[in-house]
Amino acid sequence: MKLRLQNVLDRDAMREITAAVLRADLGSRINFERDLEHDAPIVRVENWLTVAETVEAITRNGYTVAAILDASNEMPRSVSTR
Repeated sequence: MKLRLQNVLDRDAMREITAAVLRADLGSRINFERDLEHDAPIVRVENWLTVAETVEAITRNGYTVAAILDASNEMPRSVSTR
């Protein structure tokens, strides 16, 4: 999923958001990028949570999700060889 955040992020904010999402799902993959069109940060997350659960984890820590840019959440599945 890709979420555009309203808040300007510094390194501490990115660490706090990462920690919040990891507390909700330890296996999450989190990356940050910049939306140049809106001059806003984007957080890209792959995890087992729903979009709503991920947004809740971020907003609980005082950050606002301005838009859901991509609601897909494809976490790679491990394949059993048995």
